[in-house]
Amino acid sequence: MVTNEALVYVQFGCGLCAPRGWRNFDAGPSFWLQHRFPFLTSAVVKRGFPKYPRNIEFGNIVLGLPIGPESAHAVYCSHVLEHLTLEEFRCAIRNVHRYLRTGGHFRLVVPDLEYLAVRYVSSQSVDAASQFMRDACLGEESYQRGIPGLLRAVFGRTRHFWMWDYKGLARELEDAGFFGIRRAAFGDSDDPRFAEVEELVRWENCLGIECCKRS
Repeated sequence: MVTNEALVYVQFGCGLCAPRGWRNFDAGPSFWLQHRFPFLTSAVVKRGFPKYPRNIEFGNIVLGLPIGPESAHAVYCSHVLEHLTLEEFRCAIRNVHRYLRTGGHFRLVVPDLEYLAVRYVSSQSVDAASQFMRDACLGEESYQRGIPGLLRAVFGRTRHFWMWDYKGLARELEDAGFFGIRRAAFGDSDDPRFAEVEELVRWENCLGIECCKRS
């Protein structure tokens, strides 16, 4: 029997959202510097980057998190998967499936490509294409030079590498072994613990999905 104390909740790509009771992972370049070289934290913060909570662990969902197979009760990520290549994305959701126990829930939110595309097609603005590129975080408006530009080129994942609509993402999740796949809305999960990591602003006009791991 699984007790409340034994339940493992995992969030990857957590940013600054790191509630107690969750294992929170991030792999962003700013966090990596603070995690790997703590003495640089003050300098990084002075450059305008945030100081991360101490209960965040360094972990890359593609390379694998230090989570035992079939040990997680639930996994959550918000605006992470679109920053992965298609190959990386597939590796990431396979890893999530491996971490979850039977019946465990995976809940995610990403930008909704269909919403952005419909808004672009219906727009009469001469700037519609450029606005679509900005809203979808595709392309580059300019190159950032110097050390910041080099760090961004090597470590940064600010651009979107692969965008999703519901049909495509649901199919990928099904192929990875998930079932009960449904379009989700902010705060509609049966598990109240997800409220600890969800933020309304990250769900507005976006694509949310919740699914489970079958045996």
